[in-house]
Amino acid sequence: MRVFELLEALEEIDSAEVKIRRGALQIHQPALGDTAVLDPDDVTEAASVFVPTGAPAVQLEIRRGREILPLIVTTDDFVFTPAYADAVLADDAELRVPAMPTLLAYSEMHRDVRAFGTAMDEPGFEEELLAATLLAHRCFLAGATRVGLWPVRVAAWWEYANARITRRIPLPPFRPDDLWDDLMADVTEARRKTEQAKTF
Repeated sequence: MRVFELLEALEEIDSAEVKIRRGALQIHQPALGDTAVLDPDDVTEAASVFVPTGAPAVQLEIRRGREILPLIVTTDDFVFTPAYADAVLADDAELRVPAMPTLLAYSEMHRDVRAFGTAMDEPGFEEELLAATLLAHRCFLAGATRVGLWPVRVAAWWEYANARITRRIPLPPFRPDDLWDDLMADVTEARRKTEQAKTF
């Protein structure tokens, strides 16, 4: 799509901060503290859509290879499609695949991953359930990065849960993923800066 068409379509969401920077479309949601960064050439369509609250929302269709992925921009959230489990697990991996929602709000992802990180040590969780939930949350995060989001805080909770769980449960391998590695590197850097700030 042409840049002016995208900006015009997104004017409907006045709470989102939308701008073009270095040729990239940036859609910042202050309520989430995250920004979708997209190449305008990858956006094939932008249209107003209905959401249950009745608030304005715009759905962007984003080309990724042979796929077209939706990214819905609402007044205070992003809604996207989680990645398939087969797309994140190695070919020979064996793990029960959890049921995935068709669409997921960023705020829901943050809430669920954080809640799991704080509750996973409580008694009553079966090992298979822990592993399946960890996989589901990785699919959430992979889905977010595919549409230009960079959920470092959510990924930090996932990394925390993964480190705790893999001490007790052998998990199947994930596919190599440079984008995921970059996200985890930013989690490490964010933790380093947090620790550094505590020393001052």
